[in-house]
Amino acid sequence: MAKKSTENPSEFVSVFTFEELLRDVEFDLRVKEFVVMEIDKANYLIKLNTPYRSDYFCIFMVQQGSIRFRLDDKSYDVSEGDVIFCPFSEIFWVDMISEEYKAKYIFFSLEFISDAGFNYKSNDVLKSLSADPTHIIRNEPDLYRRLDFHLDELKALNNAEKEDYYFNEMIWHHFSLVIYEIDNYFKKIEKPHQVTHREDELTTSFFTLVREHFKEEHNVQFYADKLCISRKYLTKVINKTMFKSPRDIIHQVLAVEARLLLRNPNLNVNHVAVELKFSDQASFSKFFKKHVGKSPLEYKKDDLY
Repeated sequence: MAKKSTENPSEFVSVFTFEELLRDVEFDLRVKEFVVMEIDKANYLIKLNTPYRSDYFCIFMVQQGSIRFRLDDKSYDVSEGDVIFCPFSEIFWVDMISEEYKAKYIFFSLEFISDAGFNYKSNDVLKSLSADPTHIIRNEPDLYRRLDFHLDELKALNNAEKEDYYFNEMIWHHFSLVIYEIDNYFKKIEKPHQVTHREDELTTSFFTLVREHFKEEHNVQFYADKLCISRKYLTKVINKTMFKSPRDIIHQVLAVEARLLLRNPNLNVNHVAVELKFSDQASFSKFFKKHVGKSPLEYKKDDLY
């Protein structure tokens, strides 16, 4: 997997772009918006304990060994037989990869999943932000076998050198089954939760706006105005779909970004406060202490990584 870095010290998170990811593909693709790859420790080209952000979705199936990764400072250990769904634009770290690690991955863009007819739903498997920003399926050998079959078919169908008259239709078919299989699994273990199409669209739009503006705009009213709805209605919808308030979600994203920036040795606390558009260092420190449980200086001194 290719890595794109930046010299701007405030941009502490390395970025994986979908375009760069495709450079590692060994054959021509029919559809450039998704790719299926097998990855082991030898070709897992990221540094340990370093924050990364991807601009695509990922599902991977661990075939051998194990890997430990982190999302929002929560650690996950996955091993042979596990299936992991990673949402779009999440920040992650990899702490450990075993020597024998091997996994099958499918990477796909936001455009691809939209073209396939799926909404980026907050209440389904395609979550953006939630209390648990990743989905792990364990101890489901039959489901694992079916997903493995569909990924193999998708890889073969996306090889431009092969002749398939209905390759688009077959790609949509197998990809849809992958999504439905995963969505069905989580629907069975989650409590029923009825969300209207309008509420789903508003939730998706809200998260898109938060990703674009959270550094500059901390007030819920800004997002309500952008969506042309009242603050009260936005709060009602997000509370229903995400079980937390819009304000809590904005603060969650800010706190994650603040922790990342504070880990950058080139940035002091005041720089981070300015980067995140707080009025002054004191207000930023108060916010950080409330959401992280320690002051920015204390956090910066902790050699967590």
